Amino acid sequence: MSKEIIVIKVGSALLLNEEGKTDPQTVEKVIDAVISVKNHGQSPVLITSGAVANGSALVGKKISKGTRAAIGQPILMHEYQKAFLDKNIIASQYLITREDFSDRKRYICLKSSLEESLFLGILPIINDNDVLHEARESFSDNDQLACYIGVMMGAKKVIIMTSVDGIYKDFGTPNAKRVDDIFHEKDFDSIDTKGKTDVGTGGMEGKIQSIKTAMNCGVDCFVVSGKNNKVLEDIYENRKNYTHIHGVSSQCSIKGIQKWLLAGAMPKAQITVSHQGAVRIHSPLERKSLLAKGITRFSGNFEKGDVVSIFDEKAGIIGYGVAKISSQNLKHTMGSENCIVVHADYLLLL
Repeated sequence: MSKEIIVIKVGSALLLNEEGKTDPQTVEKVIDAVISVKNHGQSPVLITSGAVANGSALVGKKISKGTRAAIGQPILMHEYQKAFLDKNIIASQYLITREDFSDRKRYICLKSSLEESLFLGILPIINDNDVLHEARESFSDNDQLACYIGVMMGAKKVIIMTSVDGIYKDFGTPNAKRVDDIFHEKDFDSIDTKGKTDVGTGGMEGKIQSIKTAMNCGVDCFVVSGKNNKVLEDIYENRKNYTHIHGVSSQCSIKGIQKWLLAGAMPKAQITVSHQGAVRIHSPLERKSLLAKGITRFSGNFEKGDVVSIFDEKAGIIGYGVAKISSQNLKHTMGSENCIVVHADYLLLL
């Protein structure tokens, strides 16, 4: 993609009115944000919540979440489609499951489809497929989905539009103070992450964990107030009335399959290596493959091509990789110096 990609996420607490239905005024603000991105020569991607809540507003909460999502999703998309077509913007709908990220082939297919939409000037509108929420692994919330999409697409920015204007220390107390800039993961340590809104599944803790992933892949994240009509212009003009989480520039070298390992893949098993083996694969002089010789134990069954998490027996998790052999074969090659279990090209060290 030649244009920079900007991911905009809109949460349920912001999107819905007091009746639990999509608020037309908020939709207009979202449209303004999308147009602002386009006017700056960039490609917007919209992540939206609201399907389950719209379904609940119509039929109540006694039926299953999946059925409410199935009812509410077309209502939500109708509101968006009508509003965007009035502005001559064509939108496409993507309902995504966690498995679409964890399976490498589906991941590549999804990425290719999104790239085509953006190349044609079409606005992708993306939501978690809550119809299938009982049958599969879910995203923690749409903040995670937005950050994963940002990493997948190599986005310049992920903008999380919420009902508040940023991340706060001592939120909800007289000492509340917005954090304008975050440059390092440790900057989150002093922030209370236990808060949660009444609508949707998100909360500050989930937001921050998702943001850290994007941050470590070099993506800038912004937590902003969706009530601010000019929030996108404020970001472009660097007017600080939001929280800006700066992407870690040193991590921009994480590319391709390594991005997928960090933001998408789901490990099938755990491999533990000796501390000496961990030091070896962390060699600053050259990238090293994980050999059977350094493995002390493993848990879980996996096949060739499955993702595994890798642990230092002394220091905890150190990375993820794509297995070159199965767990059955590993049983017979433990300790072998000539057997590569994870090749360096398919290894991400944290």
